[in-house]
Amino acid sequence: MGDKILRILKEIVGDEYASADEAVLYPYSFDLTWAKPRMPDYVVLPNTVEDIQRILRLANRERIPVVPYVSGTNIGGLCIPENGGIIMDLKRMNKIIEINTETGYVVVEPGVTHAQLSAALKKEGFTFSWPVGPPAASVLACAINCGIGHLASKFGINAENISSMEVVLPTGEVAKIGSCAFSDSWHSLWPLPQLAGLFIGWLGTTGIVTKLGVWIYDIPPFIKVETVATDNVEDMARWQRAIRRTYVPLDVTAVSWWLAQVPIPHPYVEKPKDAPEWYCFNVLTAWTEKQMDAYVDLFNKIVKEEQQRGSSVRPYPYPEEALKGRTQLPSRIVGTTKNYCGSGVAGLSWPGTFTPASNWPPLYHEWKTILIKHHFSPAVRLTNFQGAHYGMMRAFVPFDKRKVGDPNLRIKGIDNQENARQALLECVEAGVKYGMIPYKPPVDFWSILNRKADPGFISLLTKVKDMLDPNGIMNPGKLGVR
Repeated sequence: MGDKILRILKEIVGDEYASADEAVLYPYSFDLTWAKPRMPDYVVLPNTVEDIQRILRLANRERIPVVPYVSGTNIGGLCIPENGGIIMDLKRMNKIIEINTETGYVVVEPGVTHAQLSAALKKEGFTFSWPVGPPAASVLACAINCGIGHLASKFGINAENISSMEVVLPTGEVAKIGSCAFSDSWHSLWPLPQLAGLFIGWLGTTGIVTKLGVWIYDIPPFIKVETVATDNVEDMARWQRAIRRTYVPLDVTAVSWWLAQVPIPHPYVEKPKDAPEWYCFNVLTAWTEKQMDAYVDLFNKIVKEEQQRGSSVRPYPYPEEALKGRTQLPSRIVGTTKNYCGSGVAGLSWPGTFTPASNWPPLYHEWKTILIKHHFSPAVRLTNFQGAHYGMMRAFVPFDKRKVGDPNLRIKGIDNQENARQALLECVEAGVKYGMIPYKPPVDFWSILNRKADPGFISLLTKVKDMLDPNGIMNPGKLGVR
């Protein structure tokens, strides 16, 4: 059977773009998380929509799992196969199909990277909402999996900036969704039935998105980063609520002292007593100097108002290395886990992310206790999305992926990966009661979510999955129920 499948895959994409060799398969068997490495049976690199259709039809006939993959930079085990099958690596499909500066959108294939699109957009004076992630990561994968970006405080997460899409269903049919279904324009999903929701946030379990339209934005000529600090999370949460209501900053992001360090201290170290516990940068952009002056006046006014209410907020220089990693995007500064972990054998994961801002303080205190207990620094980030409507709370947890005996921890026999896993699971358990919804959740996180979910949600989730993927081939197991 194996030889037959491999032969057919090679007929579809060419001999050099399909393999069952162990040396080729191995890099696809793991990522940065604690997830147990699992080998695929095949790796195939399609180059066209027609290639993808033929591969999926083969997989349906033979009941072979298919896992979509581009750069593998996620840290949730999302592209590690649960039970063998085909890794469909989409990096060859890397064309920027259209840059429409008049309407403000681009159309990209899955393999287009943040670095590639950034270079093309800068020539036109435009930007996309770049994540704090590797420049080699996929623009399309980031958007359809609800990735965040540096414009999210004002314009929402990248999934909210999707304007149209083309998708190959698990059974091989092609569908266009949004305005592109009716014309050559990829400008909007609205006011149509929101079929794009069948493929956004589903972690590659409902189909293969082959083209994606996303909104882009003009780059204003004036930019200024105003930074503040507070002594506690309560004051920082109040600051972010105050500034975000203005809808002026493109980005409002706070980090704890531990996340402001490069790399994150591991194992846990105490914060210096004279250092603020929280720092926040607020990115202001304007089209004229006068407009910028008005924004800075507004910023200073809010600082004074918060101080009058007894807040510890005050202007404070943001740590420069941390600032570069969050404003110079896409950036190599965040392209390696050494900048988070300081280790060449590092692992990285996080609990979080989407949590009501009103619940940030109590959850932070619980996370801090849990993380320190497991020898991790409470390296936590707080970011607002869509002005005052929702936000992110995320803890970065670096660990040494050498299984036992982290020399830094000086604890004999500790299982580093299991220690990280237990810390994260405890953080998720704590977070769900505060309304937290994990971001790109690993299967372990889904098991917690699904236990607490409304039964009607689980029923609908499984019905949609079964309708679109009747043979259960698309990234099976990643939702914890199918």
